[in-house]
Amino acid sequence: MYSPKINEELVKALYLEKQKVGKPMTKLVNEAIMEYLEKRRRNDDQQRQNNIGSD
Repeated sequence: MYSPKINEELVKALYLEKQKVGKPMTKLVNEAIMEYLEKRRRNDDQQRQNNIGSD
């Protein structure tokens, strides 16, 4: 499985967030990625709707 290298500054920020909220860093990363992908999907869906309406 591919494991991308995470920027050290992001790892530091994740560690601080982990300390603040008490969740594992992996859980924080998974939540952030899911939120990002859902937002992208909604934006893509909206773009498709806009393109259909402009035809």
